[in-house]
Amino acid sequence: MKTLSGIQYCALGAVEGIGASAHYLKFDRWGILLDSGLDPHLPPSEGMPEFDLIKSDPVDAIIITHAHFDHIGSLPVAIQNFSQARVYMTPATMELTEKMLFHALQLQRRLGNSNATQLYDETFLDTIHYLYQTFDYLKPFPLHGKEESQLRFTFYDAGHILGSAGILIEWKGKRIFYTGNTRKSSQFILKGARYPEPPIDILISEATYGADPIAESIHRKTEIRRFAKRLSQHLQWGGIVLLPVFALGRTQEMIMLIHQLRLKNQIPVVPVYLGGLGLRINQIYDRLLHKVYPEYNHGTIRSMVFDRWDLSKKIQGPAILISTSGMMYQGSPSFEYARELVSSPRNAIFFVGYADPETPAGLFREQRIEALTQLLQVERIACAVEIFHFSAHSHRRELLAMVKKMKPKKVIYVHGDAPALKWMLEETQKMLPDSEVIIPPHGKRIDLLPSPGGRSLC
Repeated sequence: MKTLSGIQYCALGAVEGIGASAHYLKFDRWGILLDSGLDPHLPPSEGMPEFDLIKSDPVDAIIITHAHFDHIGSLPVAIQNFSQARVYMTPATMELTEKMLFHALQLQRRLGNSNATQLYDETFLDTIHYLYQTFDYLKPFPLHGKEESQLRFTFYDAGHILGSAGILIEWKGKRIFYTGNTRKSSQFILKGARYPEPPIDILISEATYGADPIAESIHRKTEIRRFAKRLSQHLQWGGIVLLPVFALGRTQEMIMLIHQLRLKNQIPVVPVYLGGLGLRINQIYDRLLHKVYPEYNHGTIRSMVFDRWDLSKKIQGPAILISTSGMMYQGSPSFEYARELVSSPRNAIFFVGYADPETPAGLFREQRIEALTQLLQVERIACAVEIFHFSAHSHRRELLAMVKKMKPKKVIYVHGDAPALKWMLEETQKMLPDSEVIIPPHGKRIDLLPSPGGRSLC
């Protein structure tokens, strides 16, 4: 006899760091997959969540929080494995997911990675598009076709990127909230996250900035002034300032900031270069932002002054270069251009968001010079390296305030390196001593709620 848990949780992908986000929740005989990411540090065939862990379990829905690759990269494979599952996301996330998956496939092929074609191809991406079902924020919807499950879902604006959502799951009087990636404070385009009213029984929360004591003390206006001052200095010296950013989210936010600074005459008017996927994402932002924020004008980003750029184009300073990837992976435009500018002290690299410590961007942020000179194959690194706190994630005090307001009986922390997870666990235990705080082991099932009446399954 096997006891059937009322609510069961299992982390199929990464818990520590930025990897393949994928979380499985089982509600008696119904199953939900929250996100389906791919680890960007590994080849596609190796960076998958362990879907085999739930191959004998029901998967009735796949719910996507947002379109960053570590949350959607394995979605085509999940659909192959769980062909009966509904796929739910917001309208903006649907359009961005299509763009990001096609781009990732093309990029892997350009890099000569044959494993990409073994996972899926363009024809399959065209096919699964018709499986996506979209819902706006604050519009509850059931598990379609299985309404007897009594499962109900509601998307809440997560404030992270366009279309990003936290997910409220309601089942038999219990309320579970998964934050996805969340930012409570406003950014330059996006407004801050909205959360469901308390109480919440089970909270699954990111912990990205849990180990960062600086981010919580940053004042936005002060940071903008510091950014404008340091940017102006390098431009006045005739330098080139590289901003390694994610094509989705950071690119659009930094374009808006630079545009605002130029309009206020707080930085010199110099060429601003942008290339690749960021340009295509801009078009989606311009087209869809007004549906989230009615006051947003069509074409706002498109009307800003910047020039197109690619690796074949030689840039002369002074100039600003907004370039992917934010992690500066080898072979990416930001990595390749860094080779060209690191030898001059007139130039600078500005980091404006999160970077995994083990990526080239992380090496720059931690000033690991010897490792960088070998990686970039340069003799010296003379350019300035500056870190600014314009992240799309909540800092740790914002996360704690969210947790305190929701008063969950159980808190599960994911999506953070080991020190971040540890800090969030310890502080939450102090703040809510009667709540259970969990850092879930990868692949291990956790009973979150006993089965009503102690039912069993033979």
